Amino acid sequence: MNKRILIFILAGLIFSTLFYSCKSNNDELVVLYDKEFAVVKQLAQESNRAFALILSRPDCPACLHYIRHLGELYADLASKVIFNVVDISLPENQWYRYWLATGASPTTSIFSRRGELKAVVAGITRNAIGCVKSSVANHTQCSRYLYEKHFRINGDAIQMLNVLLKSRFKLSKGEDISNAINPILRITNHPYAIYLKALNEEKQGRQDEAVYWANRFMSVVNTNNYFSRVYAGLLASVRTIINPNHMPGDEGVLSVIEELALGEFRFRESKPFSLTVTNTGGSSLSILHTEVGCSCLTMLSDKQQTIEPGESKVLDFRFTADIRGEILREIVFVSNGINPVEVVAITAKVR
Repeated sequence: MNKRILIFILAGLIFSTLFYSCKSNNDELVVLYDKEFAVVKQLAQESNRAFALILSRPDCPACLHYIRHLGELYADLASKVIFNVVDISLPENQWYRYWLATGASPTTSIFSRRGELKAVVAGITRNAIGCVKSSVANHTQCSRYLYEKHFRINGDAIQMLNVLLKSRFKLSKGEDISNAINPILRITNHPYAIYLKALNEEKQGRQDEAVYWANRFMSVVNTNNYFSRVYAGLLASVRTIINPNHMPGDEGVLSVIEELALGEFRFRESKPFSLTVTNTGGSSLSILHTEVGCSCLTMLSDKQQTIEPGESKVLDFRFTADIRGEILREIVFVSNGINPVEVVAITAKVR
């Protein structure tokens, strides 16, 4: 009798351990790292959950804080969603930025278990976190795709992004995406849509059309400061569509110092300074835009410049000490070179 009771007790303990172990696993938020989209989608379908992609970077403190606290922030969603943290600094993950037209981090994109985009939520404010939760629960009225302000669109932005996403994967399999992408190009100038169109025409052997859309891409990106930053990584491949014999050394290369220390200033003191920019590449270089980071910086030279190979130009600026303390500002040069965005940090100490 004692032996039978002991066996019964042991069996009960084993069952209880397995039960609570399974319960614990189900209650724990699933967080993956840099898994391919198709892998995450498959896991979501198998577990009947939605999934979310978090665009992040290693040099983003807000991203690291967000990721560290995912388990606390979304504990109530453990059985409903799978998170995949995507490092957009990795070459294989750059396409997410191009697709969403964003360089911002963190950005959380929520998908149904079937892989349909439902919402794109920027930041980690309380409202943003609430919006992620609401989107997982199929209430997406809180979400607004903020990045559409950078391009023209006459229609639903989320629907457009879903078409671009499917088109990207179809194109990677060698399929002709004309029927899907052509209607999108009639309602938007989203650079990634134009880029996919150029790639598709090239793969289908329609070279004249490919060159047309590649030039269209260059025109849209090079005339928009925001796009020049986000899509810098695509310029080399687009140039190859335009000129199959293109060599990387053919472009202009903008060279400028990374940081300039202006020294000490008295409050409201104003002084001129200069930066030397050089074209170290093999062809003519155009500086398309020059952005200064605050009202304390003024550019005295023309903001647009043309620099021939091997040529240098001295550009004049003025700094005005309008606040006290340690000052860090940026001057951003946007060019048509192989490195389209160059940033110079400007530092000063104001007494």
